[in-house]
Amino acid sequence: MSDSDSLSLGLVIYSAVKPIFKIYFIIAIGFILAKRNILTVTTCRDISDTIVTAIMPCLIFNNMVSYLKSSDIKNIGVILFTSCLLFTFGGFSAYGIHLITKSPKRWLGGLISVGIFPNISDLPIAYLQTFAKGGTIFTSAEGNKGVAYVCIFLMGMTLLQFSFGLYRLIQWDFRDELLGDEEDLERSSSGATNDTSKSGHDGDDLEKKSTRRTSDDARDALRATAQTRHNPVDEEAIDTSSDSILSQSSEEERRRRSIMDEEQQHNEFLRVQTRRQESSSMTGSGSGSLSRRASRRRRGSDSSATSGPLDLVPPRSNDLRRQQSQNVEDVINEYSEFDALKHHELQKSHSRQEPSDEVEPEIVEEKESKAKSFVKKMLQNLRAPTSISLLTSIAICMSPPLKALFVTSTFSKHIPNAPDEQPPLSFIIDLVSYVGNASVPLGLLLLGATLARLQVKKMPPGFWKTALLITFTRLVVLPIFGVGVTTGFNNGGWYGNDKLVRFVSVLEFGLPNATSLVYFTAFYTDPTSDEHLQMDCLAICLITQYLILWFTLPFLITFTLKVSMGM
Repeated sequence: MSDSDSLSLGLVIYSAVKPIFKIYFIIAIGFILAKRNILTVTTCRDISDTIVTAIMPCLIFNNMVSYLKSSDIKNIGVILFTSCLLFTFGGFSAYGIHLITKSPKRWLGGLISVGIFPNISDLPIAYLQTFAKGGTIFTSAEGNKGVAYVCIFLMGMTLLQFSFGLYRLIQWDFRDELLGDEEDLERSSSGATNDTSKSGHDGDDLEKKSTRRTSDDARDALRATAQTRHNPVDEEAIDTSSDSILSQSSEEERRRRSIMDEEQQHNEFLRVQTRRQESSSMTGSGSGSLSRRASRRRRGSDSSATSGPLDLVPPRSNDLRRQQSQNVEDVINEYSEFDALKHHELQKSHSRQEPSDEVEPEIVEEKESKAKSFVKKMLQNLRAPTSISLLTSIAICMSPPLKALFVTSTFSKHIPNAPDEQPPLSFIIDLVSYVGNASVPLGLLLLGATLARLQVKKMPPGFWKTALLITFTRLVVLPIFGVGVTTGFNNGGWYGNDKLVRFVSVLEFGLPNATSLVYFTAFYTDPTSDEHLQMDCLAICLITQYLILWFTLPFLITFTLKVSMGM
């Protein structure tokens, strides 16, 4: 903290606005890279998995072990209690908005999730790191300690969202789609019997259809090869060769397709892509949506065994960048597990409808299995890399002898240093610090890429009232509530002389929603459906919040520093 008794208003406003420029600049870069198909959906998923598995745990371990100490145990408890108030007030506010605005019932769980879960990690960490740079209001060490406090807030949200299963709020919105109708249930229940009784006859028919289909694919491939090489090939010769293929076994056909030259496949792929781009430029967005619907139909089919040889060659990144920008449909196709979830729900529904003589033992056993399943899921979530890093970091920073092995502390005099006069395990801190520094920039790039793919195909009637109210609640009402709560805690002596934990707590109340809700929603969305009401509603709320965040967050920080904290 600076030594001056009072900070000038101009300095506070400039310090509050400066991090916004960096944050939005990185988000804009991710937005542009996504529009150019450089940050594709698959690439973003790989980067996100890398962050969650390796990079974010390193950031958590570095900041918590380096800057928290055993005397901060009270602050950790205060932060966890504050996070519970934040999530609870946001959830009940969202439910109240549902009752007031009569928002779609098919998006009730998603609306409550919007009220509960803010972007609690990347945005506040980026803001704090820039805000503390220069040491004008907070020093760099205080900024890094603030990042450790943010990690405690992240731990609270992780426990609530995964360990206690609140991510299922989004699944609840898809209950009707996942359960399906009676025809699906009858089809799934009678499928095994029909398959067993007709296995021999269906197997022969399937073999004949597969042979006929593969022969057609081979004929098309030969014809495509002829067109690619610009060699005149007689149609009769092609038909004759296809007839000979028809008489052979499926193994020989697959062997013949695998022998086809890879260069010919790629040339044909480029030819198809060029033709597709020309047709899309003439027909506009209609053909693009048509091709996406076709890709969604192909996504869940069982045609991989009988697909043509051109399907075996994945598109190159350069070819993908020449296509239209990927949108939310591609996100759904990448993340959706709707088919597997629906099959699971149908099996559960069918098992409940089967008659049973022993009802009471089954009910008791079902309750026990649910309890065991809940405990098992909690333990599985605690084994995640982020959870392991959080728990390990708290154990080390709360134990002075363990902390002295990694960083210099008051207990270091009792432990011999390494030959370079540093703590024995200081190289681990250097390693995790180097890796963890990539977490926030990559996270903001992914945030921009996610915003670039959001689309609103159809707004439900009157939903604009819900979007405006939830945005107002998220970025105006919650910050006011947070300032009041932190002021009360400060007057009660909960913070002591630590103004940083109060500042970080207010900052967490002023954040927009986490874009991870997009991927949770896509996980349960049917990719073959033409209507995605849940995704449309979420997209409207996210776009609205991030459009006004640049103003609400600096205003909150300025008010907190000058009025609430009196700096």
